Order: sequence, then C-alpha cells, then structure tokens
Amino acid sequence: MRKPLFLMMALAFAALNAISQEPLSLSIRDAQDYAMKNGFSVRNARHDMRSAELQTDELIGIGLPQLNGSIQYQNFIDLPTSVVPGEFFGAPGQDVQVQFGVPQQVTAGLTASQLLFDGSWLVGLQASRSYARLKQQQVTKSEADIRREVAENYHLALIALDNVRLLEEGKVVLENMLVQTTALLKEGFAEEQDVDQLRLSLNDWNNRLANGQAQVKLTQDLLKFTIGMPLSTEIRLSTTTKEEIDANHTELLSAAFNPEGTIEYQLAQSGLGMQQLNLKNQKAKTLPNLAAFYNLQTQALRREFNFTDTSLPWFPIQLWGVQLNVPILSGGSRYRSIQKAQVEVQRMTETLAYTREAAQLEYNGARIAYLNAMAVYQSSLDSYQLAQKILMRTGIKFSEGVASSFDVSQATSQSLQAQGSYVQSMLELMNAKTRYQKAINQL
Repeated sequence: MRKPLFLMMALAFAALNAISQEPLSLSIRDAQDYAMKNGFSVRNARHDMRSAELQTDELIGIGLPQLNGSIQYQNFIDLPTSVVPGEFFGAPGQDVQVQFGVPQQVTAGLTASQLLFDGSWLVGLQASRSYARLKQQQVTKSEADIRREVAENYHLALIALDNVRLLEEGKVVLENMLVQTTALLKEGFAEEQDVDQLRLSLNDWNNRLANGQAQVKLTQDLLKFTIGMPLSTEIRLSTTTKEEIDANHTELLSAAFNPEGTIEYQLAQSGLGMQQLNLKNQKAKTLPNLAAFYNLQTQALRREFNFTDTSLPWFPIQLWGVQLNVPILSGGSRYRSIQKAQVEVQRMTETLAYTREAAQLEYNGARIAYLNAMAVYQSSLDSYQLAQKILMRTGIKFSEGVASSFDVSQATSQSLQAQGSYVQSMLELMNAKTRYQKAINQL
C-alpha cells in the first residue's frame, strides 16, 4: 500500500511543479496593466501624489486650534539681586541690595492659540490643493508614458520572435537545398563548389539565427524589467504582431483630436494656476494677520525640593489676548516679490500657448508617421514575399542545373535583406501606432 501511495504523491508533486513552471501568458494589455501596479516610475509618481495630499492636510492643520503643554524646573544657585533705593527701608541716600524669590521653582502650563486671519495661509491652502491636483495629473502622465514604453518594449520582444520564426523558415529551405545538392554531388551532377557555397550561406544564416534567439531573451528581460516583473519569471507573449498592427486601425484614423485635452496641456494649465496663486500669495503677504491666544500656568515656589508635598500651595497664572501683526516697511522686497510673481505668470501663460501648439504639432507628426509607416510596411511585406519566391525558384532551378550556386547565394542575401527590412518596418509601424495613440489620448 505504501508504494502506490508514494507513487501517487510523487506524480502529484511532479504535476504541480510542471504547472508552476508553465510560462506566464502575457498580452500587451496584460503587460501594461501589470506595469500600472508594479512599474517603478508609476509607483514613484503615486508616492509624490500621496505626499502632496498629506502636505495639504498639514497646511489645514496650521489653521486649526493649537494646544501646547510645557513644564519647567529651575534651581537658582544664586538668586537674582535687585538694587532698591534705601528710602523703602529707612536708609535715605543709600542703595539696598535685595534678593527676591526662592531657589526651587516648577512651572507647568498650557498654551492655546487660534489663527483668526492670515491671507498667506488662505492662499497657501488653495495652492496646496492645486498642487495635489498637479501631482495627480503627473501620475496620469507617468501612466501614459509607461504604457507607451511597455508597448514599445513588447513590440521589440514580438519582433525578436518573428525574426527567429522567419529565419527558421528560411533555414529549412537552405537545408533542403544543401541535402539535394549533396546528393547530386555524389551522383556527379553537381560540383563541390556548389555544396561549399550552400554551406557558407547556411553558416551565415545560422549565425543570424543564433543572434536572433539571443535577442529574444534580451528583449523579454527588458520587457519584464520595464513592467516590474522578476527577471526569473518565464513569459509567453500572447499578442501577435498582426493583431497589434491591425487592431483599431480605422477607428484611430477617424478619432477626433483636441490639443487642450492632452495631459501635457493640462499640466501646463495647472502650472499657470500655481503661478497665479503664487502671485496672490505675494499680495496677501502685505495684509495684516490676526491670532488669539490663551495661556494657563501654575507655579510652585519652594526653598527645598519638596514638590511632591500636596499640602503646599501652587500659584495659578492665566491670561488671554489677541495679536495683530501689520506689515509696514520691507525695503521694497515685498513689491519686488510681487513683480517677480507677475513675470512667472506671464511666462507660464506663454508656455501654455506654446504647449497647445506643440501638442498639435505632435499630433500632426504622429499621424503622418503612422500613415507613412503603414505604407512602408505594405511595401516591405511585398518585397519580402517576392524575395522568398525568388529564393524558392532559384533553388528549383539550381536543382535542375539551370542556376548556379552564385545565383543561390545572391538570392539568399536578397532574402535576408528583404526580411530585415520587413521586420524593421513592422517594428516602426507598431511604434508609430503607439505614438499616435498617445497623441490622441487613446493609449
């Protein structure tokens, strides 16, 4: 009974281990969603946003009632001496030195204060809230940036896989030609030079294939690093190149564009708002501020250290008041600060207009680049298919003795060149599409 049970447990463990080693299927959307949770730049932007929210709460707390407690112990080694006119002690014309107080003193107190009016605080509260919104917008921009970065790195990994697949298909053709030519050489219908030429072409092809396989590993590691995934995780790309190229093509080209809806314009708009609040704050600094306070203390005065004796008296002290601070003269520094803030408002106003034009320019450029990349891709695809046909026909002619090994070598080089252009055109098209999607806020 023990052996079958042990065997079943071993099989179950092996099955679980096999499941755990199954590569993680990852579409381009999966990769982007993973990066939204684990990408370093997004997490860092969210930390900044949270810090800005806490800064707002901190500033709000300044305007709420403040309460502080204190306790102080003093031991006078030498009591303070005062000089009093002798008339008070029946010694006219003489100064009398007297010491007031006792050497042991403890004072405990509470102080409460409330800000009644401060223009800078009110403006600062508005600015802190605007700053929190600005950080939220920066999170949105960071998310859009990392989505584009993830898409581009996913494209690299896809292209690396496609390149390997195409090279493996071409290798099969060359290997078949080499087998046939070797057989013809044995029968005396081919020359040794023809076999050597095919081996040379196949060696070059194998080198390219080995390099392509290494690129698959490197590009997948880069993708995992970008999205914050451990490099030890095995992944399998589930989105194909064709799916990525064909998806939403018509809808994208018909999408409306509004430069004021881009995150860059919104950030510039928030920056202008921050500068306007800064100007308002500089003007508010010329206004008076008003605060109220209340202080309660109790004091023990002893000749000896016996403060724990509850039968001895403690003497209370209470007071309250209102304090008004009025700015009068600052040597012109406040006026210069207002002028400087006005300059920054003007600068950000011009920056906002510039950002709007830059967004329109980026849209125009992205759309043209996308359409051009599509045309180049179609042309490169046709060229690659023609090069493959030429290679196949040259191989047939070579086996029939009509073409030479030089023709095969030339057709092989032509096929490699066409394949490289085709692969590059796919990468450029997918990246151009991603750039266009970002420009129209659909990434």
